Amino acid sequence: MEQPIYISSSCNATVSAAHWGKNNLICYASCNAIFIYNPKIGGGKVVKTLIRHKNRVNTVKWITGNEDETELISGSTDKTAIVWTFKNDEYTPHILNGHEGNVNVVDGLYLDNATRQLIVVTGSVDSTIRIWIRNGIEATFSESQVLKLGYGLCLTAKFTFLPCGALLLVSALDDSRLHLYIDDSLERKNFSKATIIKGHSDWVRSIDLTKEGSDLLLASASQDASIQLFRITTDKDQKAKYTIKTTKTEYKVLTESVILGHDGWIYSVNWNPYSLKLLSASIDKTLVIWEYDKSANLWLETTRLGEVGGNTLGFYGAMFGPDGESILAYSYHGAFHIWRCDEIGMWTPMVTANGHFNEVVDIGWDPDGLFLVTVSTDQTTRIHAPWKNADQEITWHEIARPQVHGYDMSSLAILSRYKFVSSGDEKVSRVFEAPETFVQNFKRICRIRRDSDDISKLPKGAAVPSLGLSNKAIYESDNLAQATPRSKKEPYPEESYFTAVELYAPPTEETLIQNTLWPEVQKLYGHGYEVYCLAASKDGKLVASACKSTTPEHSAIILWDTSTWKQIQKLLSHTLTVAQMSFSPNSENLLSVSRDRRWSLFKKNESDGKFELVATTDKKTGIHTRIIWTCSWSHDSLYFATGSRDGKVAIWTRNEEKTSQDVLGLYEPASKHLDLRESVTAVCFAPVSVKEKYLIGIGLESGVIYLYLWCKEWLRVATYDNSIAHHLTVRKLEFRPVVGKAGFKSMDYDNILQLASCSSDHSVRVYDIDLNKL
Repeated sequence: MEQPIYISSSCNATVSAAHWGKNNLICYASCNAIFIYNPKIGGGKVVKTLIRHKNRVNTVKWITGNEDETELISGSTDKTAIVWTFKNDEYTPHILNGHEGNVNVVDGLYLDNATRQLIVVTGSVDSTIRIWIRNGIEATFSESQVLKLGYGLCLTAKFTFLPCGALLLVSALDDSRLHLYIDDSLERKNFSKATIIKGHSDWVRSIDLTKEGSDLLLASASQDASIQLFRITTDKDQKAKYTIKTTKTEYKVLTESVILGHDGWIYSVNWNPYSLKLLSASIDKTLVIWEYDKSANLWLETTRLGEVGGNTLGFYGAMFGPDGESILAYSYHGAFHIWRCDEIGMWTPMVTANGHFNEVVDIGWDPDGLFLVTVSTDQTTRIHAPWKNADQEITWHEIARPQVHGYDMSSLAILSRYKFVSSGDEKVSRVFEAPETFVQNFKRICRIRRDSDDISKLPKGAAVPSLGLSNKAIYESDNLAQATPRSKKEPYPEESYFTAVELYAPPTEETLIQNTLWPEVQKLYGHGYEVYCLAASKDGKLVASACKSTTPEHSAIILWDTSTWKQIQKLLSHTLTVAQMSFSPNSENLLSVSRDRRWSLFKKNESDGKFELVATTDKKTGIHTRIIWTCSWSHDSLYFATGSRDGKVAIWTRNEEKTSQDVLGLYEPASKHLDLRESVTAVCFAPVSVKEKYLIGIGLESGVIYLYLWCKEWLRVATYDNSIAHHLTVRKLEFRPVVGKAGFKSMDYDNILQLASCSSDHSVRVYDIDLNKL
């Protein structure tokens, strides 16, 4: 089974959660998974998902020593470390069990490149550092040594060879000191404490080593906002406070320099692979490249990069790329930044792959299937679309962030290409309309030729008033005046700063946060508790909303007229929270499913246009015995599906010949239900018939996605397991509303249907389904 064409998920907010290898691949931790990200494909693309950890992955690193770098190591909150070996186009996991707490530190080094003899170090909150040995690529790992730290905690560790061939392990503990261990035995099972270096006044979070002639330079970055450099040398003329003794020689550890320049904790430090340049990343929102100036005899700042404005919170890590001319950094919210140095020495931001940093709870295509909108408990709404750069492969990217909110998002309803409604953990639903800047940028990025949209009256963009939640429309190209504090007595600006940016490529993180908001055009008040789910009719004339509830009164569904935004009806049927709603494609019916284990069907009355309850279930007529999480209509409005926690998927239809003798009215099961024996959390009908049958996507709590063909009988035609689909609950499935591939001419791919999914594992995925192969 092929990998998804698009995987969007951000990096975990931990130190050393991403690493750019010599193989030009970036591995990074996201939720409980590891993603392999190729920055060379188009604007960057995630090409592999590695699933084995049972809990959050804290750290991940390519194992150095080989040019091709086909192995990586990860450490997780599940108390294990895993070495992943790439073979036959797959990464095979080798699990290292032994720690009794979270594994936060990993490093590996090949002792022999030819045989792939490997040594690995893992550090955990169980106050131990463990050394593991593998004697060959086919051999198994064995624990060779445990270094007990008493009540200490290892924060970072790194292996290197000393010039004499001895193995040096540098670790930083929570005593703010560097602990150096040495082993010059052939078995590599006898690390002993060589020296302890005092210098920093707070925790050391990162260390890196490089060679300079016959010496080693050790850099350490600390939460005391300083970097310290130490020279490890055999120079006998130097006097040293610290020494490292091996059986062959004695090394001196000299304090080379103390580098100051950051205003906050420094989380990472990294040497350039080809020159004596040092890169540091800090929580102060900046990255700095340091170089040694011989004339001043000082390490000086030569370049400062970073994030400007927005609600950013600094960087967790940064490193040079394998060419030495590019930089990868990831921020507190997991967003990637890549800069490349051009011929005149300027660092230019590049297009990257980004994503949500928390559970993605809802997803929707625009009516023409040109882009995806997603909402997440990370309090953002994001738009994803395909981008083609010159002759390169089409890759998907985030092109706008219409809403950056103060509440966790809960649901989404698409009204038209440039209008949607969203809800968060508040009693209000909010309506957004695209500004002129987005419409123009979207057409440029996605190469949309049609230009029939009247955008002359639209605002330029939007900004958030200080201490506010609503996106306020901005009609100028620049609102610096309103965004500047008026005086010392009024230090808070009216709103955040917006600038109309002309884009021909997907925007950087700073632009996304600050300049891609959509104006809020309406608030919908009416619910007594937090709005939980939304639905919009296909014709865009109605929106339905429902809130969290434990009573029949608050379980009412409110219907809104989108032309006036007035409440037109309250639909009563359920007794607990409505979990999901769906309008039929002909906009004549509204289906709702609930925590009360029932579904309810409301039909529009032709005489007055009001919706009335025509069918529901009870204990006698219902198939489901647990919460019904999800529902969907077939493209012809003849059938609807319901899926529940009891693992059952049922298809229902209207039978005109049936006598209406119970709460089901004229409705009945259309066939025997499907029992998957695992909680069904998402179900979705395809927008077209396939081989004269209905194609149905089913998402499970385990993260697995199934495709079934149905016509009275169930036939499974595809399984997307955890390595291709998700590793936590599938929250929503949504087929692209038209056949073809987004970003391509429809006639070129009239056999392809695209399916989008979102999950509690923070990721959004898009799959190509070849209808001829089903």
